Amino acid sequence: MKITVLAGNSVCKTNPLNAVSEHGLSLFIEFDARKILFDTGQSDLFVHTAREMGIDLSQLDYMVVSHGGFDNRGGLKRFLRINQKARIFLHINASHNFYSGLSGFIPCHMELDQVIPGQNSRIYFIEEDTQIEDKLILLEGFQDVIPQPEEQRGFFERTKHRFSVDKSGHELAMLLIENDEIVLFSGCSYSGIINTIDEVKLFSKTMKIKAAFSSININNTAEKPPPVIHKVFLGKMIKTVNTGEVFEI
Repeated sequence: MKITVLAGNSVCKTNPLNAVSEHGLSLFIEFDARKILFDTGQSDLFVHTAREMGIDLSQLDYMVVSHGGFDNRGGLKRFLRINQKARIFLHINASHNFYSGLSGFIPCHMELDQVIPGQNSRIYFIEEDTQIEDKLILLEGFQDVIPQPEEQRGFFERTKHRFSVDKSGHELAMLLIENDEIVLFSGCSYSGIINTIDEVKLFSKTMKIKAAFSSININNTAEKPPPVIHKVFLGKMIKTVNTGEVFEI
């Protein structure tokens, strides 16, 4: 399995591609003869990085959107123009209206009806755990066993005429299974990475989690929560995910 970071919150210290960063995530995954895009980041940065790295986004088979916020699906409209064949998966609640309340109620969603007209035949709204292929599974509905991370409490969902705290009921995690081991892709993990991993363990029961791509969102009591930085967990190693970086797992 090969994972290329097309957009991330940081760049490598050695940066021969002159890659840039943005708040968000986009991963290009080559797995078992399949090509998958996991999130787009918040802009078209993923397109520029892919071009620089010789990746043809028009040939992707699947795209998965991990949650409804702009930072992980902001490039969806651009992707739909480039790719005419990929099947696209997002949570059924990802079309709701989400806001950041950290400095007033600022929209942080995208109007999906303006992005996907005429694309309904290849867009799938997930409302339960779904097996796409034998080795590709999407999970949803993460139990709030450990309270949500502090930073998530600054996000809200608007329903009708009122705002309520965003409970992250629009998140998907993707499992790729290789040699009876799981590689977990969890985006921002606003439900909390521990809750997400517990859900994976309940689902898989016997399979080991070989690696996980996720932000380290855990319940934090500090006055100022840490920024969301995406990491890869490989055994006992935890490494920052940088734009332009390639992982072979």
